[in-house]
Amino acid sequence: MTRKRSKAGYSSPRNPVWEKRGLYMNSALKETDLKEYSEISPSTARDAGTTYDEFCGASSLIPTPLGWGLLHCTVRDKRGRQARATLATDYLTYHRTFVEAATNPNRGVGIELAVARYSYMRAGWPGPLRQGGSWPAGGPIPWNATYRDACPELIAAHHLHGLQSAPSGVARAIRVELAKGSNGAKWIMLEDEPIQAPSMIQISDSSTSFYVPPGVAVMPGWPFRAEPTPCPLPACACRIQSGDSRPNHEGVGE
Repeated sequence: MTRKRSKAGYSSPRNPVWEKRGLYMNSALKETDLKEYSEISPSTARDAGTTYDEFCGASSLIPTPLGWGLLHCTVRDKRGRQARATLATDYLTYHRTFVEAATNPNRGVGIELAVARYSYMRAGWPGPLRQGGSWPAGGPIPWNATYRDACPELIAAHHLHGLQSAPSGVARAIRVELAKGSNGAKWIMLEDEPIQAPSMIQISDSSTSFYVPPGVAVMPGWPFRAEPTPCPLPACACRIQSGDSRPNHEGVGE
């Protein structure tokens, strides 16, 4: 008796039960319909004639080693009208695999998106300034969680110290919180409101820098390959001298 061969899958999820769980999804993801897709990576940045950091910064994304995959969808807003939304993932392998499967004209059947892989969402699409539903140029660019546990309610213990500077020449020391959702989504949170202008944050602890658009205090992803380690000293005892990006681990009472 010939055994029926099973169809090859397009991906091998680590936890398919968790992936397909639809509980506590963001209410903005009603009737999600994929229209377009794109990628923000070192290779696509070179093709666009810009640097990878600037390419990420224009979309308010932290540069990750491999890059970001974006799905540009339409959803139903609270009034029942069609609205644009973008989903982002730093799992670029899954993104490329899903796009290849979803755009295959011979697949014959529908394909289900594991929304939990795309932990970050934002209203609108990238596009020309005068195009309706496009991301505003130079304005606040909020990213939100696609599901309840993607963005943590409490800030994690990991933190780094850096210097934030804007084109105006204003610079100040900041503390950057590295927070994880319960299912692994990574977020960067600034200790308070950032400078209201495009600025650069230099992290002295890891010799890393990243671009921050104006008005953004929370950004998805981490710009580090390895897991960060918590500062060995109390948070109140760690500061950076004004105008100096080197950490100064002096006690408050010293």
